[in-house]
Amino acid sequence: MSLISRLVEEFRRRLAEPEQRTAVRETDPWLFVEINSNEHRARNWSAGGACIQGCAEDLSIGQIVSGRLRWHKREAGHDFTAEVMRINPGGEIALRWLALNDATLARMEPPEG
Repeated sequence: MSLISRLVEEFRRRLAEPEQRTAVRETDPWLFVEINSNEHRARNWSAGGACIQGCAEDLSIGQIVSGRLRWHKREAGHDFTAEVMRINPGGEIALRWLALNDATLARMEPPEG
């Protein structure tokens, strides 16, 4: 089987998989994610993780990263630990939160009602 055929089959398999995220993704307010002293704006985020575009960090899938989160440039940051779940071309990465403080987690969860 050619490389292209294998890639097409893998792509089809992934499209057929059900969505695994249970948390609602948000885009507002912007979330800034700092990794290795470099700040990135999240494309979307939830209580489960975040998707970051344009990440120039040298990361690998399964890697554990730590850093700081904040919603506003002038806001004090909040520590986080996350696992790199996906890396796409162009520097888009998906993170799954492993550790957030209670205040940050509460702010990420949608209001009940």
